[in-house]
Amino acid sequence: MAAKKGYKKLTNAQKKLNKEIREEMRAKGILPPVKPKLNRSKFAKEVDAEFKESFGAYTDIQYLYHAISFMKPPSGVKTKISPEEMGVLKLLKIAMEIKKFFKEKISNGESKYNVVDLYEKVVKPIMDL
Repeated sequence: MAAKKGYKKLTNAQKKLNKEIREEMRAKGILPPVKPKLNRSKFAKEVDAEFKESFGAYTDIQYLYHAISFMKPPSGVKTKISPEEMGVLKLLKIAMEIKKFFKEKISNGESKYNVVDLYEKVVKPIMDL
């Protein structure tokens, strides 16, 4: 098998020219402006606070289901799964496994459970996938 040819690194002059062309295209409106990076920790705190404040009633579950349906990959379509979609799929899998865990506890006549057992048996194996 022949070795793959590697790409040549761009020279500084080529990088500078590419940057000037990108800036010119942004000025003309051909390319979108540079989007500021999301502060993930700030976003997480804001969403968590808003969720705790406005969500929680059982009637709100329908909105959560709609949001999940937009975030997961479409059924039957073969596409590359993004990290975000993988996170949603893990969330769904954890929810199903927690349901099985509780049904098993009830069928065994147990009414209490240990949070560590729930984490070790259900959550950790899925998070480690």
